[in-house]
Amino acid sequence: HWEWFKSRCSTLKGDYRYTSNTVFDTFPWPQSPSIFEVRRVALAAKQLRQLRRDLMQDNGWCLRDLYRTMELPGENPLKAAHRYLDHAVRRAYEMPADADVLEFLLDLNQQLAEREARGKNIAGPGLPPSVTNPTEFVSDDCVKMPD
Repeated sequence: HWEWFKSRCSTLKGDYRYTSNTVFDTFPWPQSPSIFEVRRVALAAKQLRQLRRDLMQDNGWCLRDLYRTMELPGENPLKAAHRYLDHAVRRAYEMPADADVLEFLLDLNQQLAEREARGKNIAGPGLPPSVTNPTEFVSDDCVKMPD
């Protein structure tokens, strides 16, 4: 989503500006991930959120402090967790490992636009049709504002 965001968003001065009509509404979602792939993405995301919470709490960091560690050379647990999530998402999209993310998403966007123009259904945001038990994917571990 980051690559799509950077290419589709508007800017305010030099800062990125998320606009729903140019970024979110045009984002092509995976169309038919298996329940196994959906679970893999959900688990990777949950593990990433837990790691972020632990690192922020252990170091007294805010999210920005935490993500500054991504800019440092070498490996760290946050980079590894993001790579694992990226891999899971690529598999849900059936995206080849060597594919350019933005090129792949643009191609998918064009395919889906053509399909939609022919009156065919396309999968949008949210849980895909392969999910029969949505409660399996509900958690209360979201990022929360400090008290």
